[in-house]
Amino acid sequence: MSKKIVALGLLGSSVWGVGIHTDHNGVNVTHQEWIDPEPDNDGDKPTYLPRGHYYNITAGESTTDINFQNGPVKEHGVNGITSEALLAIMIHRTKILDSNFPCDENKRAISYMENALALFEQRTRDRLNRGVEGKNLT
Repeated sequence: MSKKIVALGLLGSSVWGVGIHTDHNGVNVTHQEWIDPEPDNDGDKPTYLPRGHYYNITAGESTTDINFQNGPVKEHGVNGITSEALLAIMIHRTKILDSNFPCDENKRAISYMENALALFEQRTRDRLNRGVEGKNLT
């Protein structure tokens, strides 16, 4: 897949990102990477966003932002969603779809997502046991 640079207007500035996925219906996922300064501030440099935290999904005329937790909760408070929360939504939705349109692919996808969620939760338990959860430490 080729990457496409995308600009979105934000209070007189533009948020720029790289397209990371487009489905067969034309729904686009963009990883937001930087914000251009406002047009009247000549010479200002763009603000680079932390990688892996800011995304948006464009479906027809609708755009949905997905902002992940940025920094340790103990230092920054809860300021975004977690991978676990997003996976829980996907598991729930896929189970509903599978109850209406059962197929092996749905069941396998549910199993893989549940395994991924269990691994993220295990990682958190391990980090808690090591005393590094909520800190930018490995």
